[in-house]
Amino acid sequence: MIASTTIQNQSKGAIFFYPKKQKLGYLEEKPEVYKLQMMRCPVIDRKGIIAYAAKAAHVPESTVALAQEALFDAVNYFCMNGHSVQVAGLGSFGIKLNSKVAKTVDEANADTITRKYIRFFPNGEIREMCSLKNINIKVNNLLNLTGENDGNG
Repeated sequence: MIASTTIQNQSKGAIFFYPKKQKLGYLEEKPEVYKLQMMRCPVIDRKGIIAYAAKAAHVPESTVALAQEALFDAVNYFCMNGHSVQVAGLGSFGIKLNSKVAKTVDEANADTITRKYIRFFPNGEIREMCSLKNINIKVNNLLNLTGENDGNG
């Protein structure tokens, strides 16, 4: 039987996993083991997110699109001016960088920057989504995978 594991949040849908066979090549015996692998789902693009949010908020998609664009512009503006920005329900964003050590003040300039990146700190609700406290685990037959639990598990 080919099976998958469904991790289902009681109110928000499900994430599907399946046991993937792997060989532990770093061990002398090279045993075969199984490790849960997340099933790949398509990326939800901007249009899909806007459609979902508009439906949930009972407003036109154009309203959500304008709000999303304004929010992105505000986050971009403040981050580019050195601020960290907290987005309600999501978390906070800020631009960070790594640089080489300089021996003098004059050597500590933009040329010493080795990496620039966006740092995201998710809020408690986002972190809670990754917690197993409120998640059910069910096993489904991959051959009949419909997104519904089959009662096994």
